Amino acid sequence: MTLDSLKDGESALIIGFDAPLELKNRLLNFGFLKNKKIKKLNSSLKKATILVELENSCVILRANEAKFIKIERI
Repeated sequence: MTLDSLKDGESALIIGFDAPLELKNRLLNFGFLKNKKIKKLNSSLKKATILVELENSCVILRANEAKFIKIERI
């Protein structure tokens, strides 16, 4: 399952990445680390971006980036 498939308000654990190296490094720098809890807060009207909560921070991702983040729903 990937982050883009979560519904608004659902939480999950990050279990890995299936991203190109450049994107993976960018996500790691933002704090997207394995076994971190993430919550999808909201999607834009056209579903182009999603707002997620990662620990005490909010981050906006493009939906096409979120599909590279593997998760396990909790």
